[in-house]
Formats: sequence, structure tokens, C-alpha cells
Amino acid sequence: MERPDSDNERRRRLAIAKNKGVVVQCAPRRMLALPPPPLPVPAHPSNQAKLAAIAVDLNVRLRSADMPPSMQERVIRHARALLDSNADNKKLNNTHLSLCLKKEFDAVYGPAWHCIVGKSFGSFVTHSSGGFVYFSMDKLCFLLFKTEVRPVVKKSPLLLQFNT
Repeated sequence: MERPDSDNERRRRLAIAKNKGVVVQCAPRRMLALPPPPLPVPAHPSNQAKLAAIAVDLNVRLRSADMPPSMQERVIRHARALLDSNADNKKLNNTHLSLCLKKEFDAVYGPAWHCIVGKSFGSFVTHSSGGFVYFSMDKLCFLLFKTEVRPVVKKSPLLLQFNT
């Protein structure tokens, strides 16, 4: 492995090369940078058309989504089933609706799903890629999103005693 040249050495070599008529391009300095975000995978047009047909059929207005069409279809169908099962009640319990959607997605797609259901709410959330949908149905708005789960590492009590 070669040792990188110092700035003075690089400048000296460049000056010598210019005098001889040879053009030498030095590599730019390395900078630490975050990798570019992954490009979204475009959904197949037939999946988009199928999802649009389901949304029209179930009286759903899809507001925003960063989720595969199959997951969007699942949340829309599940929300419609919950609303239809509570059709006999004049007053729907939004907490019950959000809890049921959250538990469904926790069971199927892993933990850390969050759900907000209501007629009027504001939000600003950070979500995992491919885990966000916001739609309205029958005067109710639904926001379902997933956050990243990181394991918590606890120090054992014995280590805490020795470190003090």
C-alpha cells in the first residue's frame, strides 16, 4: 500500500510535469460523505392500475405513499374492513381503528409500526424507506408509518460497579 503524497510533494511533481510538457492530473482530496440515497424502485404499471382500481372501488383517496403496492392494498382493505365492521356504531373509535391497523402490520411486517387515525390532525414524521402511507376514507384520514428499530444494549450491573 502506497503512502499518500503530501501537498508539497504533489505540487512539486505537478510543476516538474508542466515544465516537461506532460499534463498530470492529481486525484482530488478525499472527503467523507454520506452515500447517495437509494433510488426508488418503480412499481410495475399493472400494480399501480390495480391499486388505483381498488382505491376507487373502496372509496379511498390516496394522499401520499412510500410503500409497495401490495402493502398499500393490504392497509386499504384492512381499514375498509374495520370501518365496515363498525358500521352499526354511529360513533367510530379512532383509537381502536389505529390500534388494529398497527397490530396487523406489526404482526405481518415486523415491529415499529405507528398509526394515526382522525378527522383533523397534523404530523411530521420520519419513517423507514418503503414504510409510509397516508390516505383518507369516509371522512377519516389514516397515517401509517414504520420507524427503524435498533437493539438497546444495556451494560450489566457488574460492569458498572467495576468502572466506578
